[in-house]
Amino acid sequence: MAGRFQFVVAGVFACLNLLCLPAVSQAETYYFMTVFGSECHPPKPQCAHSFATIVKATGQGSDYSQYELEVHSISWLPETMDIKVWRMTPEPGDNFGLFETLDWAIEVGADIRQYGPFQITCDTYRRALHRISIMDQDLLQYQAVDPVLRTEISNCIHAISGIDPYDPRTRYPLIRIGHSASEHIAEVFHQNGLIINPEANHHWLDHRMGLQCYPIEHGEIEVPLIAAGFGRPGNRRQEILFPEASKPVRPVFVIPPGIRNVPRGR
Repeated sequence: MAGRFQFVVAGVFACLNLLCLPAVSQAETYYFMTVFGSECHPPKPQCAHSFATIVKATGQGSDYSQYELEVHSISWLPETMDIKVWRMTPEPGDNFGLFETLDWAIEVGADIRQYGPFQITCDTYRRALHRISIMDQDLLQYQAVDPVLRTEISNCIHAISGIDPYDPRTRYPLIRIGHSASEHIAEVFHQNGLIINPEANHHWLDHRMGLQCYPIEHGEIEVPLIAAGFGRPGNRRQEILFPEASKPVRPVFVIPPGIRNVPRGR
């Protein structure tokens, strides 16, 4: 009996010791999006463009310099990067990388403005990767003034707005281009709950990605309370376009923990 009692006591203390051991840390994952706009002064439609980066940050703790960053891009342009605004038929498009797009914008003399980085939901991140998969599989064509209903044809604005599960293209009209269009995308994304706490400062992400090497202005979004949710169809989610686009998407580049990216030539 005494031996059994000692065995039970030893087991209890063993369990208590396990409880006192430090918990095994699990990696945390956060998702971010920055929306960029380029435009010339005086305005030239040929250099007006909206593009975005989508980032997955994986690590532990509050030191974001030690997080691994997987960087994706949505920058939908003609394959030639020559925007023909009045072209009435679609043409082959290509999804360019972030730094390719920034270099193009500088080359054509455009001013660049960014909105964000904003933290986004995991679902928004997944939908963004699905949009990239659509472009990677050549299921999308480019047209600067794209038709409302033919979703297999898209300009740069609707290539990004297609992430939004609530609002169709009509919520992103082409009366806005460049900076204004990019600001509007970010505002509608916030109104529809795709962006988390837009007031939070995540500019550490810019430094990790090397964006301080570029002449980029920082813009702010405004979301009037009276307009929140305007035009949103009762939280009804739209069907995912091109469900057959299931090809895995590889990041444009990966930044290891503790490393700051330095763009080539900068």
